[in-house]
Amino acid sequence: MERRMLSVFSAMSFAAEMRIGVFFPFFALYLKNEIKVPYGIIGRIIFFMIIINAIFQIVWGWASDRVGKRKHFLILGEGIPGVLFLFIYQIKDVLVLASVVIIVQIFWSMSAPAWKALIAEHSGPKERGSSMGMITAVGGVGSMLGVFVVGYLIYLYGYAFLFYVISSCLFFTSFVAAFIREPEGLQPVHQNPLSMEQIQALYKEHRPFSSFTILVLLNLFASSLISSFISLYADSLGGTVRQITSILIVKDGAATVFMTPMGMLTDRIGKVKMLEISLAVSAVAVLLYAVAPVWWVLIPVTIVEGVGWSGYHVSWFAVLSSLTPRQMRGMYMGFHYSIVNGLSSFGSIVGGDVADNYGLKNSFFVSFVMCTLTAALFVHWLRKNREKIDQSDN
Repeated sequence: MERRMLSVFSAMSFAAEMRIGVFFPFFALYLKNEIKVPYGIIGRIIFFMIIINAIFQIVWGWASDRVGKRKHFLILGEGIPGVLFLFIYQIKDVLVLASVVIIVQIFWSMSAPAWKALIAEHSGPKERGSSMGMITAVGGVGSMLGVFVVGYLIYLYGYAFLFYVISSCLFFTSFVAAFIREPEGLQPVHQNPLSMEQIQALYKEHRPFSSFTILVLLNLFASSLISSFISLYADSLGGTVRQITSILIVKDGAATVFMTPMGMLTDRIGKVKMLEISLAVSAVAVLLYAVAPVWWVLIPVTIVEGVGWSGYHVSWFAVLSSLTPRQMRGMYMGFHYSIVNGLSSFGSIVGGDVADNYGLKNSFFVSFVMCTLTAALFVHWLRKNREKIDQSDN
């Protein structure tokens, strides 16, 4: 990837990861502590936000392929939610609040498939691990800074600044997206989204892509049982807002520190091998979360999780890019994100209900069992398809 585009993608990643890093953990705390919402309802709100986002990613991914353009979807997909987030804090009724943040996802979903497709199109198969590692590492710095700033602002002035900071990040990302160069040779594709021919192609011609999507779905579902409740879990173990902020900063810091070396290691040992290792490390991290007795134990656990997540992130994207056809990459990545993020987000409902009925800690034990089983299935599939993935030119 050329240096100019790497700089643009890194700047966008900085702001995008800043708002993502602060939104879900602090929004969950906001719902629990200020709006007084139980775990199960929090899980349902997060589920519907993610499922709507995921469904519309297919539509927007197809639309970007149809017009043969990417960056306009980034500009609008970040800019419109930026306006809406300025007013969300004024809403105190939980049903109205849930409806608004769910509707916001329709516009927010425009950016994800275009963003990943652009990164893939501006990087070659042999450099995606290191390129994605560098871009995401810069994003990790943004996430850490965002958590520190927002945690401090919430401590001093209240939760309103959560939404103001997110809005500022969205506006910045929308602005920087204007400097992205559209990939050369990208032609409009005149096909309907998910036609019968395309569904058959997903099963016959691109079956490895479909199988990979299902395996990522199962793995992410297992993780989604607890991923939305980390900040609430630290709260239940006695952590204050400032202590929870420190946990989140270490969590993002670990992922950031390991991102670039994991990307380089992925290019050296192979994306398949790195994905296998990362799945195992991530499962161990969930077990360590489950047995943590007090809040401060979560700090070293998040470091282990950071190792697994950084390796998983760069290797997963490298494998996915190898399995997507170039001219249809927007729709295929939109389909992948839609299926994976949409269906797996049901885990937040299951995890919330387990927490309400059996205790939040038991959600982590259930997640560990499922992560271990899905990791074993995933590794078996990767070993069977290693040659096909490694020889792909996409």
